[in-house]
Amino acid sequence: MKAAFSTRRSLPCMLAGAVVLAGTSSMEGVAQARTQQASGEGKQVWSVTTCMAMIGDDPYGARDYALDWQHHGGGRDARHCHALALLEAGDEDTAARELDDLAHQTAQKGDNMPPALRAIVEEEAAEAWLAAGVPAKAQASADFGLSVQPGNQGLQVARARSLLAQNRADLAEQELTTLVTRQPGTALEAYIMLAEAERKMGRLEQAMQHVTHALGVAPDNAAALLERGIIRERKGDAAGARQDWQKVLDLSPDSHEADMARQDLAVMAADPDSP
Repeated sequence: MKAAFSTRRSLPCMLAGAVVLAGTSSMEGVAQARTQQASGEGKQVWSVTTCMAMIGDDPYGARDYALDWQHHGGGRDARHCHALALLEAGDEDTAARELDDLAHQTAQKGDNMPPALRAIVEEEAAEAWLAAGVPAKAQASADFGLSVQPGNQGLQVARARSLLAQNRADLAEQELTTLVTRQPGTALEAYIMLAEAERKMGRLEQAMQHVTHALGVAPDNAAALLERGIIRERKGDAAGARQDWQKVLDLSPDSHEADMARQDLAVMAADPDSP
């Protein structure tokens, strides 16, 4: 059975690196922006905080806001918000191209975008390419970001995810092993992906150790439960696998992981003796 570790991070995780939202004031800015857009009255006050805050529940509104802002000289922040709005709206390919272009153009033109922010933009580009189903371009984005900020953990994880999507479990396993050895407190997704890579290479005991570590930190992590179920199924523990996948459905019934758990449960039900 195939692992289904999500190739796309949640948008709030991305936005947290790009801009720190200003709580209630940002929500007031969203309301003001929508009122101005609807009425056409009053002087528009452009704000990256307002634009980013709109994306989660109104990506099309954020897209239009960002486009209008660009027409009024919004520059880099407007382009960034526009790309993330497209990503949330489901136009991953265009979003990835815009994010890549933004990171590369600022580098070429000597823009003063801090290396940390440029790395974030390339991590977002990598995630967008993965969501678009183009892992080779995701790897290229991650590689460029790492050339700007070597050792960036988010980019290392994004690169490993792109390698797994290209069936390069061997290289992903090497890089993730190095990452978790040097930084034991690294993101849980690194341990989950390492378990996936090891499982794909037939190293089931090591895979179980790493996914168990992830679940020790976050017992209800759906991606970790999904992966442990796959490992258990590979080890012949059908009951344990079924239990993990059912827990995924109970915890996150509308998630990508739940979709994959349903598929795995259906395969198991159809052929309970399958390896």
